[in-house]
Parts: sequence; structure tokens; C-alpha cells
Amino acid sequence: MKSHSQIQEQILAKAEEDERFRAQLLENPKVAIKDATGLSVPDGINIRVLEDNATDFHLVLPPAGRNLSDQEISGVAGGIGDIDTW
Repeated sequence: MKSHSQIQEQILAKAEEDERFRAQLLENPKVAIKDATGLSVPDGINIRVLEDNATDFHLVLPPAGRNLSDQEISGVAGGIGDIDTW
């Protein structure tokens, strides 16, 4: 099974080469991801796709009050995990 980062790379590459897919990804990311990868995003997961430009800066904050354990940090740093952890 592909890792989360591999799936993300696949989606970004497709959005770069396919303008219709890019528009669909912005409009309805769950449908676009399903069409591109065959993977369904669970109902409890929300996806927001933002398109960078010269005037906007996007900063993603972790959930408030959530400190990662050393083991969790090691897992993230090592790239462990896959799409099933959503």
C-alpha cells in the first residue's frame, strides 16, 4: 500500500498536469482523490485544498493542546504511516 506522502505526491503531480483534475480537486477534493487514486476518504475526514499564490501564505497549526510523544515524533520523522491512519 502507498504511504500518505506517496499518495500526496501522486495527487499533486496529477493536478500539475491535468487542469480539469486541479479544478475538481479545488471544488470537491474527496471526489477528485477517489477518481485519481481509487481511495475513499472517510466521512469524518475533511479535506481543504488551497492554491498558493503570490499574496497568500498558508500556515497549518497542529491541534491545540496536543503534544507528540517521542515515539510519535520518531514515526513522523521516519515517514511511517499510510492512508489507513486517516
